[in-house]
Amino acid sequence: MINRFIPEELAIAPAYPAGYPPHLTLREVSIDGNTSVQIWSPKSDAILLPEEVNLLRSDRLRVEVICSRLVWLLGANCSENDDYLGANDKLIYQWEDVTYFAGKYGFNPNVIDILFCPSTIRPIYGSSVQRFGTHLPNTPVQWVMEPACWEIFFLEIKPVVGGFKAEPRSQLLSVIVWTGQPISKTVVDT
Repeated sequence: MINRFIPEELAIAPAYPAGYPPHLTLREVSIDGNTSVQIWSPKSDAILLPEEVNLLRSDRLRVEVICSRLVWLLGANCSENDDYLGANDKLIYQWEDVTYFAGKYGFNPNVIDILFCPSTIRPIYGSSVQRFGTHLPNTPVQWVMEPACWEIFFLEIKPVVGGFKAEPRSQLLSVIVWTGQPISKTVVDT
C-alpha cells in the first residue's frame, strides 16, 4: 500500500443527500500532479438551503484536516491588508494558530473553503511612474511572480430571509499556503 499525503478517504467529499445541491459547487482542488481533493463551496451570493448548510458544517472537520496537513508541510502566510508578498518570515505551521488568527478579529467561522491558484505573473501599479520625463499613469511599478498556492477561506453561515448566507472573513485578511516564495522585481527606467 502506498501512503498518500492526503489519504483517499479525506479526498472524497460527502454526498449531498438529495441529488445535487442547487447553491453549492463541488470543486476538485489540486494537491499535486496525482492528487486532488473535493471541496463543497457555496456559490457567490447564494441563499443556502438548510440541507446545504448541514452538509458544509458536517464536512468542516475533513476540510480542516486537509488544511492542517498543508499548513504543517508548507506553512501558512496569515496577513492583514494584503501584506502577503513579503511575509514568508511570518509563516505559521500550526493549524490552531491559523484559526486563532481568523478568530482574533471577532470572526466566528463555521465553514472552510479552499481554492487552488496556479502560478501567475502580474503587475503591481503605482499612482504614476516617471519615464523619460513624463508621467505614465497605470504603468506597472513592479512585476510579481506568485507561485501556485492554496487560499483558505473562513466562512460564517448566518441566517437571512429565505435561508442562510455564507459571509466571508474580512477582505483585508489573507490565509495563503504557498508552494514557494513570491518574487517581485521593480521596473527600472533605462
